Amino acid sequence: MKVQKIMACAAALVGRRDLCDYLEGKGGADSDGLRRDAEQMLRCFNLAENEVALDFIPLKKEQKVSSDGVIPFSALAWAPVEVEGVFSPAGGRLHFRVTEEGIAVRSGEALVRYRARPAVKCACDEADFEGGERFLALGTACEFALMEGMLDRAAELDARYKDALAAAARSRGGRMRQRRWI
Repeated sequence: MKVQKIMACAAALVGRRDLCDYLEGKGGADSDGLRRDAEQMLRCFNLAENEVALDFIPLKKEQKVSSDGVIPFSALAWAPVEVEGVFSPAGGRLHFRVTEEGIAVRSGEALVRYRARPAVKCACDEADFEGGERFLALGTACEFALMEGMLDRAAELDARYKDALAAAARSRGGRMRQRRWI
């Protein structure tokens, strides 16, 4: 789903019908103010998507690369968060070490499995979580409500966001941190 559509859903969840209409291309009375709010909503989307990928439902990637002893991080299509394994073309696990320069592994072809950080999106991009529109919209709305000072609405949205994340994590093999009381 397009990021702009998720942002429009988040605006509706926060109760900002004017911003929702603006994001859907229907215009609005205060176009400068709505444009600033749309930029704020986009920042909130990127924060929510990053939080989901790093803390709850990892973006797992695999990529074939050629190694001359070190695979530079720039050779990977996504920004790696954690290298889960490096494998030979035959499927055998290779010994590797993560260094400042990249992944130190024997020379030759290798398949790298890693958890990735989502790229920063613009409104016209696609979200990285296919089928994750609900929890992304709730997370975006929660962040936006916090930034706008709507604390009661943010607390309400946060509970719904965490429940949606828990359901998605169970179905996708992710993990959900336990809620704790202070």
